[in-house]
Amino acid sequence: MEPSHDTDALAALGTEFTGTAPNAVIALKGDASDRRIYRLVYSSQSLIGVVGPNVAENRAFIGFARSFRAAGLHVPEVYRVSEHEQAYLQEDLGDALFSDWQRTHTTAEGVDGEAMALYGIVLQELLRFQHDAASAVDYSLCYQTREFSTEAMLFDIRYFRDNFLARLAEVPWDERRFMADCNLLVEMLCREPRNGFLYRDFQSRNVMLRDGTPWFIDFQSGRKGAPQYDLASMLYDSKGGLTTAQRETLIDQYIAGLRSRYDVDEVVFRRRFAGFAVLRLMQALGAFANLGLNKGKPTYLEFIPSRLSTMREVVSSAVILDEVPYLRGLLLRCGDGGDSE
Repeated sequence: MEPSHDTDALAALGTEFTGTAPNAVIALKGDASDRRIYRLVYSSQSLIGVVGPNVAENRAFIGFARSFRAAGLHVPEVYRVSEHEQAYLQEDLGDALFSDWQRTHTTAEGVDGEAMALYGIVLQELLRFQHDAASAVDYSLCYQTREFSTEAMLFDIRYFRDNFLARLAEVPWDERRFMADCNLLVEMLCREPRNGFLYRDFQSRNVMLRDGTPWFIDFQSGRKGAPQYDLASMLYDSKGGLTTAQRETLIDQYIAGLRSRYDVDEVVFRRRFAGFAVLRLMQALGAFANLGLNKGKPTYLEFIPSRLSTMREVVSSAVILDEVPYLRGLLLRCGDGGDSE
């Protein structure tokens, strides 16, 4: 579907759903994906219209949304899907992003008490996605891979290698030694059970606030995976203002929530959490480099210095990296170029 046809297609879906044509179809600011998002405005309500060229991605979002909705999770309701499955209508959750809200609750000393409380709620909701609703998900809808296992992790590492290390890193590096250590890191991380749902992109800009309550979007890249990855995605979000002590408090709260569901070896969990945090930060750096250098979105390059500083912080204390010394040293050298958080 061509962009010029978006509004006509969505207006037709809106008319089918409501019985009347929308007063306006307004383009909203897009994200890093190829999807195009609009607001359909009526006299007494509004809807969100999405046009996505990747039908498999659309099917994943729609199917997951319906499963999560049925399980009582706060996700938008999907109202209508076009015959060709490249456009759909969903519930309008408003414009309040957690990422924007938290910036107004952040100082040089970290986030305030209200933000910490909301982070705690968001992480308890994450547990509901990962564990309580995991069995309701149709994993055949996963459009990239059904499981975040060896090959998927190595894909992210190669993404970091090709987009960041090869093009932006200002330090010398040896590809053979880098990949050897990365393979060993992945082997260690794959020892973590992957029985739950991995949200995959669990970050503050994918959490919306409606009347102060968190609602969740952009889970279409989900698959089975280890819980530490999503936790790291939120706690080391490029938009966040958490201090190290605040992250530790939130990890404690999250582990307590896990323990209410199954037995947890906290030492092992934390050791692997640091490894997944490193993996997530490598993925983010690769993504920001790709978007900035290849996709014509240079503002994403501005996020790289803070991610390098965070990488330095994580790597310097990650016990799991004791077994991959070349990787640790390389990431620390890259991190030395990042600004302090």
